[in-house]
Amino acid sequence: MEQNESQVYQYMVEFDVPPLTEELIQLIPDQRHEIDRLFVEGKLLSYAVSEDRSRIWAVMMTTDEDDLLDCISSLPMSIYMEYYYEELMFHNSVHLVPSMSLN
Repeated sequence: MEQNESQVYQYMVEFDVPPLTEELIQLIPDQRHEIDRLFVEGKLLSYAVSEDRSRIWAVMMTTDEDDLLDCISSLPMSIYMEYYYEELMFHNSVHLVPSMSLN
């Protein structure tokens, strides 16, 4: 399938997180900052961490596979993690906005 510049692609990325070391723990603030930046840019649609912190799932929206790999490599902790990705047909989600009551 040929990709053109006007298209965007969604990918599910699964990261295997190694046991946390002091070095990894020190990278967490930078990782959070980069995650926030990707959310603001619209390249990161969702981000979830397993309870035992051994796995991360992210849905990313990029112009092509190279853009995806750039996003992944921008995450400071990615050099310590193995990751796998798969292009998605679609990704649906519900964003709940709390309603305000005037009472």
